[in-house]
Amino acid sequence: MSPLRRLILCLSLLISGVATQAGLEHANRTERPDLKSPLDKIPFDLADWSGKDEPIDPEIRVRAQTDDCLNRIYESPRFPGRRMALWINYSKHGLNLRHSPEVCLPSNGWTKLEAETKVVEVLSNSGRGVKMTRLGYAREDRVQQIGFLYYIFGEGALEHWVRQLPITSRSSHGRTTRGSGLTVEVFCPGEADPDGSALLDFAQALLAKLEPSLPENRAEYYIP
Repeated sequence: MSPLRRLILCLSLLISGVATQAGLEHANRTERPDLKSPLDKIPFDLADWSGKDEPIDPEIRVRAQTDDCLNRIYESPRFPGRRMALWINYSKHGLNLRHSPEVCLPSNGWTKLEAETKVVEVLSNSGRGVKMTRLGYAREDRVQQIGFLYYIFGEGALEHWVRQLPITSRSSHGRTTRGSGLTVEVFCPGEADPDGSALLDFAQALLAKLEPSLPENRAEYYIP
């Protein structure tokens, strides 16, 4: 085959692929639901956890690609010394899914502790279990745990199916998302909560107040 014909064939395949992708996206177009209420409406009191807002660096807000976010510290008298740093990030276009702990923490010098990482179940308002990944990370002599889960709103059937495939990488989540999305991260010093009991208690209290703010059309995920 001559170089010219080879070039024409390659261009034809490329154009066909782009047209097919565009057709699939058009056929499976989904909405981008808003939250039912702003994130700052989440109560400062979650069961016996009391919170206070922490200032957000404007540069962090821009880098997080957020349309709404919440940065708060919670404490409970039942778990003295176990401060929960809550970061919630909502994005109308799902861009926040690019900023999971497994991307951001290693780039800031944190090393993942596989032995400290496991999936736990948090009870929702309906009593149904919601899966959350408890991640462990270390930097020098510091260890921290992160509870991580996220929601995608208005997701189409094709995107949901693709996201279940074992070959789908974390980085592809943002590219395959057609709805809006919300990530939830809870940071806790590892030495203060070695068995994760305080993290689990806080997550359950949080979901009870967070879920009423979420659109009904949502899918839950927990793998970073």
